[in-house]
Amino acid sequence: LRLRATWLDLQQRLSVLTRIMEENLGGIRVVRAFAAQDHELSKFEEASKNALELAHQRVGIRVVNTSAMTFSFFAAMGLVLWVGGGKVMSGEITVGTLASFLTFMTILQMPVRQLGLMVNAFARASTCGTRLFELLDLEIAVRDAPDARELKVTDGTLRFENVSFAYPSAPMQEVLHDVSFEARRGETIGIVGPPGSGKSTLAHLIPRFYDATGGKITIDGQDIRKATLQSLRRSVAVVQQDSFLFTTTIENNIAYGDPWAKEGRIERASESAQLHNYVLGLPTGYGTVVGERGVSLSGGQRQRLSIARALMLKPAVMVFDDSTAAIDAATEQRIRSAMRRYAADRVTIIVAHRLSSLMHADKILFIEDGRVVEKGTHDELLALGGRYKALYDLQVRPGDDALSA
Repeated sequence: LRLRATWLDLQQRLSVLTRIMEENLGGIRVVRAFAAQDHELSKFEEASKNALELAHQRVGIRVVNTSAMTFSFFAAMGLVLWVGGGKVMSGEITVGTLASFLTFMTILQMPVRQLGLMVNAFARASTCGTRLFELLDLEIAVRDAPDARELKVTDGTLRFENVSFAYPSAPMQEVLHDVSFEARRGETIGIVGPPGSGKSTLAHLIPRFYDATGGKITIDGQDIRKATLQSLRRSVAVVQQDSFLFTTTIENNIAYGDPWAKEGRIERASESAQLHNYVLGLPTGYGTVVGERGVSLSGGQRQRLSIARALMLKPAVMVFDDSTAAIDAATEQRIRSAMRRYAADRVTIIVAHRLSSLMHADKILFIEDGRVVEKGTHDELLALGGRYKALYDLQVRPGDDALSA
């Protein structure tokens, strides 16, 4: 039990050591920018020292266990010699019988020593198995309903009906309150609001990254909670602000949702995302490996690649979660122009802080504290003179004019 507890503690300390190393490698530019190499090195050395001390303790316990078993074996052999020798001298047994006992004892020597190694291996396997099964036994928060069916999309109308949401960690604190709107095929809905107002949460409810705690979301009248996750996520493409890329070629990253796509489709998606010309300028073109998490690309290039990857799905609903934040205004305008033919056949949801990203939308929702406080077109909201107008003045009008208004 002591060895098992030591192994469990060692696994936890090694996980801390691995986390520190992973954070430092992933954030190496931040560490260098703040000249924090010495600080991070001291953190790593402290975690390494703690893990090493416990590893020495584990080895000590293992050596004690093995030594104790070896000592027990030789003590037993000495006892056999003592008792057996006395019986040979008294004539109760022959020398051959005693020799047979000693031979059998010698044969048992290696299995007895292996027993100590088995105890160590069992303790290690037990602790690793416990951690593994804890992970495997975790309940999946979002799963297919028992009667889930394939989502059949014809028109593609997206509807929020009095949708509310609270995270499981804070069930009494709602992030969204009674949000309702409708988006038909070919329409673009813009969502804007201050940080923490629930914009991204709303976007993540559509592909069921979370389930709404109140109300319902439907596509063509079908409750998305009664649709299979696979069919729903084939119909909804999300382009997030934090663009995750795999350590593979640009071509494979773009075609991730459709690995068997032809080269022409990949290039057309790349052209719409304003990435094609950049890729052609690379020595190996679409065969260029982007590196871990796309480290060889800039933030804007990663976002454009994510947009191209989403376009490959041909979804009924496209959700852009502040996905053009790292793209300059001119490139964003070209992307928007190129995507008009895509937007004509599907619902487009644009979450943005920069109003220029959604001023063209058919309808704009201003969300504050999880509620839709203003709704309308760009011109209607400006005429309303409310929160949207104030945000527009801050972003568009010169700084001195906005402050004096």
